[in-house]
Amino acid sequence: MSSIPDASMTRRRFLGVSAGVGAAGAVGLALGQGSARGDAIPTSEQRVRAVVIGSGLGGAIAAYRLAKAGVRTVVLERGRRWPITPAGDTFPPFLRPDRRSSYLTPSPVFPMQPPALYRPYTGLFEKVVGDGMSVLCGAGVGGSTLVYAGAWIRPDEAVFSRLLPSVDYAELDRVHYPRAARMVGIAPIPDDVLAHPNYLGTRLYLDQARRAGLPAERVPNALDWDVVRAELAGHAVPSVTVGEYFSGVNSGARNSVDRNYLAAAERGGSVTVAPLHRVTGIGMDRNGRYRVGADRIDEDGTVLERVTLVAEAVFCAAGSAGTTRLLVRARDTGTLPELNEHVGRHWGNNGDRIYLRGLVPEATGAPQGGPISIAIRDQRDPGDPVVVEFGPAPLPFEAHLMPVPGFGGCEPVGEFRYDPATGDARLHWPRDGDAAAQRSVREVLLRLVRADGGVTGLGTALDSVLGPGLDDLPAPLSRLARAATEAPAGLYDLGDTDPVTWHPLGGATLDTACDNIGRVHGYRGLYVTDAALIPGSTGACNPSWTIAALVERCLDRILAEDAGPVF
Repeated sequence: MSSIPDASMTRRRFLGVSAGVGAAGAVGLALGQGSARGDAIPTSEQRVRAVVIGSGLGGAIAAYRLAKAGVRTVVLERGRRWPITPAGDTFPPFLRPDRRSSYLTPSPVFPMQPPALYRPYTGLFEKVVGDGMSVLCGAGVGGSTLVYAGAWIRPDEAVFSRLLPSVDYAELDRVHYPRAARMVGIAPIPDDVLAHPNYLGTRLYLDQARRAGLPAERVPNALDWDVVRAELAGHAVPSVTVGEYFSGVNSGARNSVDRNYLAAAERGGSVTVAPLHRVTGIGMDRNGRYRVGADRIDEDGTVLERVTLVAEAVFCAAGSAGTTRLLVRARDTGTLPELNEHVGRHWGNNGDRIYLRGLVPEATGAPQGGPISIAIRDQRDPGDPVVVEFGPAPLPFEAHLMPVPGFGGCEPVGEFRYDPATGDARLHWPRDGDAAAQRSVREVLLRLVRADGGVTGLGTALDSVLGPGLDDLPAPLSRLARAATEAPAGLYDLGDTDPVTWHPLGGATLDTACDNIGRVHGYRGLYVTDAALIPGSTGACNPSWTIAALVERCLDRILAEDAGPVF
């Protein structure tokens, strides 16, 4: 019997599998994982109407819209569910990582986390290593929205129109941006939270921007601020208010899509979410139906069953890295040979540059209440937009440090290329692909430093000011903190050590690999509904809001025109 026989039976079965955004979604290679007890791995095949690959932002929206249209759908997700527990222990502490911290690796992969060794597990983060740039992806039902900073910013019209001139920004502004915002629930930091002592660093960043003459604003966040208030009042486990939001929010304050879009899709009865299903490939049968292969695994990564889903429609929503790798493999191994030459191309890192600023003359707070709430945003020049944010950290004591992620201009010059030796597609990124972002972000930060009087305010008296000293910070944070104090102007670019992006964009873009609403050229019933649609940048903004709006736009047309005639 198939492991996914029908929606009701599937829910019963999968709620019994470790119940509980993403950039890599459901996609993974079945390498180095064996079957339980060395037995032959059972197989099954099931016919469904539609398959959604990935349960992050794009996949959750696709599932919700398909559910509203009454389309019976299975959502495949490689990770587990992460339900918020009353004990507040769902997610691992950032500075005390354990096997929940990474996806099937023996140690953490998130930059700045202390080293640890553990038995591999279907944890939160996967690092997709490339040449010149790596990608950090979330794993689990909800994808990267489980672990992202949650800032929702949209570019100005002039900036957006340079990136996607064929998309009507006025329509997005009128219909799709507001729709996504209502569904997820976003709001800027309230006055009373901002005034709390834990948010000293956030208030300082606003003041720094004012002194430097830079435009700073409160930005919407996918957060329930009432739960944040409960944290501050001692009625919920301290999470975002102590800087613990990089690796999940144990208080339940985060509005991840497993709690809104995807939950609503499942309640409708026509959508089944299948966690711990790692997609291994996609092809077609002689009747023109799609065949999606997946390994059903346990939480340790052991393959329990090889599943094939036969479907009229497939929605690729495994995030930029996951969707692109899946499609490049399908084209270059011949399972979907009509995919065009644009698949794998037009990729960018959204101009991500993350700095650690040391030697800040004023106290920056410990802990630093989060998440990202304030951004310096300058989009006056559509050709050179820049956003620089304060990214609070779970510092155990005052260290005069401020993590400051920024975004700038980025050309979509990255490409995923298939490597027959590994059976995977690997990212290739020129190190100067985000040169404009590097310049713009650093110039904003230098203006902040100059407005604060440079780095001489603490000088050689730093250790006496810090008390415990930088070297008492958890490693490798202590090493990075020391590097920031020694860097010119106290600004240490983390990309110099380990180039990585949290915001991969492109690889199956609109008007190239796909048409203008995400239909993949060459294949009827094959769609892309995630960050892979966007050529490299969302205009120096956190990309979530624009991804959501574009996917909502695509689903409007796809369901109106293809539901029935195509699937």
